[in-house]
Amino acid sequence: TMGKLQSKISFHTTKYRADGSVGQTGPAGASWQHSPAHTDAVTSVAALKPDLCVSGGRDKSVAVSSWRSGAALRRFTGHEREVTKVTSTLDSNRVFSASRDKTVIMWELYGTSGPSQHFPGHDLVVTGLAVSPDASQLCTGSRDNTVCKWDTETGECLGRAAISRNLV
Repeated sequence: TMGKLQSKISFHTTKYRADGSVGQTGPAGASWQHSPAHTDAVTSVAALKPDLCVSGGRDKSVAVSSWRSGAALRRFTGHEREVTKVTSTLDSNRVFSASRDKTVIMWELYGTSGPSQHFPGHDLVVTGLAVSPDASQLCTGSRDNTVCKWDTETGECLGRAAISRNLV
């Protein structure tokens, strides 16, 4: 019976291309391509929900896409330069993006398409981004050699530390 079971299982492979498009190969080798989530290179991808991911791109946008179909379901714009990092927590509807424009923005998955909170305060590109499990606090790191902790409700910087390295 194991042989019969194995013959009924089909494998699908997903390929993420450099142009941001997603291609899949089905059991017969047929492939199809989804529209790109970004108009330029994808710079960061993170899990958002079991069936969703969030990505940031050189096109300055943040996209929420379906893992299954590859379709971009939401698009957020507001950064002035390339998005360098994206993150979220699996239990939250908040998405965070960092950018070369020195800012971090919080977006609400089911809210308006505009930013729900800004976190300005770094002097150079933001390269690090981490959020607490309950999405109430955010930690950012920058090439300006600082790490900041933020309150996501108020946008207030709760603490800043200088790092004695040239890259955070």
